[in-house]
Parts: sequence; structure tokens; C-alpha cells
Amino acid sequence: MDDTREVSIQVPEEVAESLEKLRAAGRISDIPGFVAVSVQASLDAAQKESLAAIEAVSGGRPPVDLINAALARQGHPPLPDEDADSHHAGAA
Repeated sequence: MDDTREVSIQVPEEVAESLEKLRAAGRISDIPGFVAVSVQASLDAAQKESLAAIEAVSGGRPPVDLINAALARQGHPPLPDEDADSHHAGAA
């Protein structure tokens, strides 16, 4: 993550306590970094689910421009170049 922006979030008290315990035990190096990686993993999983749904509805992989348009409507970023060339990008 080269480009970053500070974002303020609120989490339930028990989540904050769990994060602090993980950091204190040395299992995570810092809370913001852990949260950023976790959010990115969740976004990636949501995009893969969306791509799988698009492929299921269309009976196969539609053209990349249609995939990216559908992803944009769902609030997801376009496919990375390496996935755009793959015939199985996002397949579950």
C-alpha cells in the first residue's frame, strides 16, 4: 500500500480489546496495518464472489469491459491487468 489515507473507524469494544491483546502478544505489529490488510482481504473476497456470480449468470466469462462495468456498479475496482487476461479470473 504505497498510497494511504487516514480513515477513522469505530469498532465494538471487544474487537478493540482483541486487537490490543494481539498487538501486546506480538501476533500483529500494529493495529492500523492489521485492519488495512483485513479490509483489503475482505474486499478481494467480495470481488471474487462478484466475478463468480457474473460468470455464473452469463454462462462463462464475459468480456473484460462488461466485467469491469459490473464491478464498478457494485463499488469494486476494475480487474488488475494480470486478472483481465486470465480466463478464470475470480472463479471460485
